[in-house]
Amino acid sequence: EGEPPAELDGFTQIPQNRLLVELTALSALRFGVEDDSFQVSQQQFGVAAKYEQLYVYDPAADTLTNRQTGVVYRPVNGTWTADDGSTIQPGFMVTIGSYNYMRLFTDPALREPFVMVFIWTVLFAALSVFITFSLGTLLAIVFDVPEMPFRRVLRSLLLIPYAIPAFVSVPVWVGLLNPEFGVVSQAIKSVTGGWSPAWFADPFWAKVGILLIQLWLGMPYMFIIVTGALQSLPTDVYEAADLDGANPWNKFYSITLPLLLITVGPLLVASFAFNFNNFTVIQLYNNGGPPMIGTASPVGHTDILATYTYRIAFASGRGADQGYAAAITVIIFLILVVITFFQFRYTNMLEERSENV
Repeated sequence: EGEPPAELDGFTQIPQNRLLVELTALSALRFGVEDDSFQVSQQQFGVAAKYEQLYVYDPAADTLTNRQTGVVYRPVNGTWTADDGSTIQPGFMVTIGSYNYMRLFTDPALREPFVMVFIWTVLFAALSVFITFSLGTLLAIVFDVPEMPFRRVLRSLLLIPYAIPAFVSVPVWVGLLNPEFGVVSQAIKSVTGGWSPAWFADPFWAKVGILLIQLWLGMPYMFIIVTGALQSLPTDVYEAADLDGANPWNKFYSITLPLLLITVGPLLVASFAFNFNNFTVIQLYNNGGPPMIGTASPVGHTDILATYTYRIAFASGRGADQGYAAAITVIIFLILVVITFFQFRYTNMLEERSENV
């Protein structure tokens, strides 16, 4: 019992704090002649072994050969690949140029899902702007009547959805639309006798559910900007319309709406660009689902380009194709450049028109 001796029969015990350093130095020692040397195995100290390079490179043929098996590997798209399909990991960097863009536009298995996602992305952004602007304008006109009681209180209540982050609102709406326990689904069932939309399983109703959430999230913003724009409209134009006997619809269609578009038009274009990349709502609602069946890439019926790119770049299974995802990202960037160009052009046109009003 007790501490072991520091020295015994000419051997010195190595302190624990020096053990790793000494073992590393021992494994670096070479024994024998230079071209036929041995060294202590790092996996099993006390065993001396001869080490040799497993793969031999042939610069003339540009191949790697396994010395043990004789299998020959050739470079294929950044990976050393044998005739039987086996590879050596990791691979190496290789310039592929426009390969991923050619895949996008020439491979039907990839092009068709991309086109479907692109069409839905445009529809999603356009419908989001349309429904939120329509409801926001309607409520702004309704609450623009000075004689309305509790007008300020009601206006403040309409801004509540705008104050709640989407990261909170979307999961709440997912619960409200739950087919089994959601309040909205239960209310619909009580009216229809037991039927309610498949908010998450059916592609059409999943898109309707997303647009319903978009209406909740975006209406207060439109309500604010339209309310402010209504206060700046000239009253003499409406007085002249009254003298001409114009009805409320004629005044709205011929006076209010054109003047509103001059003021809020650029904001509508900016809102379209924002919703074009509205990743949060799509991802939190149903992860882009329901999934499309039979596609070569992981894609869902409610995916927009932003979530589709994310799924290709980082999803498991058929995903993690980051080169192809980067190509789609460049396409998205170019689309947004075009949208921004038209936004500035439209803004300049409205400014010139407003100077003539």
